[in-house]
Amino acid sequence: MTVPPAPLDWAATATKAAAQAAVELGLGSAALAGLDAQAWGRIRGRTAEILAVQGSPLPPDWERALARALGRADADELARDEADTVLAEKGEVFAPEDDA
Repeated sequence: MTVPPAPLDWAATATKAAAQAAVELGLGSAALAGLDAQAWGRIRGRTAEILAVQGSPLPPDWERALARALGRADADELARDEADTVLAEKGEVFAPEDDA
């Protein structure tokens, strides 16, 4: 069963909430796509709180939808990139279909 994507209007609302969260957490208007994992976790948590107060329900897979809306790579993509980097450093030959 696939999870339906978050509605487009939700993504716009969540993006605004994430920007507000960044300001509240003292991250200013930093590029949310490039935050480290710890800061990203703080942003996600505060964004969820802001959306809850606004009465905006979190859709299934909301964290991934938020990451996409902000131009951030998702965790699965980052894990594949890290694995490919390790293989490349070892001189291994790999291709995208090797991730299957």
